[in-house]
Amino acid sequence: MIQSKSPAVEAYELDKARKQEQERGGELDQALEDTFPASDPVSHSITSVAGAPAATTPTDRQDLLGGVRAWVKDNPIAAVAITAAVAWMIGSSR
Repeated sequence: MIQSKSPAVEAYELDKARKQEQERGGELDQALEDTFPASDPVSHSITSVAGAPAATTPTDRQDLLGGVRAWVKDNPIAAVAITAAVAWMIGSSR
């Protein structure tokens, strides 16, 4: 007498096999993502130009101001601490 598996057991085994296949695919994708920075080619060129730095223009000042604003936005506690220290030094010199 041949015993066949119940439909519930067959469905469970199929679901388990499907999950294992997805996990193997996910592991492969994760391994590929983990090696991605190492797969980028190294740049051998240098893009700097010799000579004196260019004169400061209003656009350079605006870029500097934008950089300072971005730093303050990223580091608000440090910005407050620096401001308080400068204010204290100015106040104590009077």
